[in-house]
Amino acid sequence: MPRDFYFTPPHTAFVLANAAAICSSASLLGGPVAKARVHRLIDDMSLAPPLTSRLKRELGALEELLSLEKVQDFDSVEAERFALIDPSDPVVEDICLLLDGLRHARAQTADIPA
Repeated sequence: MPRDFYFTPPHTAFVLANAAAICSSASLLGGPVAKARVHRLIDDMSLAPPLTSRLKRELGALEELLSLEKVQDFDSVEAERFALIDPSDPVVEDICLLLDGLRHARAQTADIPA
């Protein structure tokens, strides 16, 4: 079956539609290194390649960052940056919404036959 070049997978559509918020959240939670990693991911996804193992790994890393997986490691950049965020700051809700949206989009993508 030929590839449908007009179809944008849900994970790609979500990331590209929320690119600015994702970059901002990555910068807030992981600093310049995380922001640069997310920029590379967005650049790669804008080319609309198939979901490669590298893109899956990068999406997993983004999900890990947004879900605060590393904040328990007190020596990590993520823990240091997370400690600076006021829990009542509206950005906390924005990050939660981004995480929920990313998880939903990835689940929808997994349901699409290859």
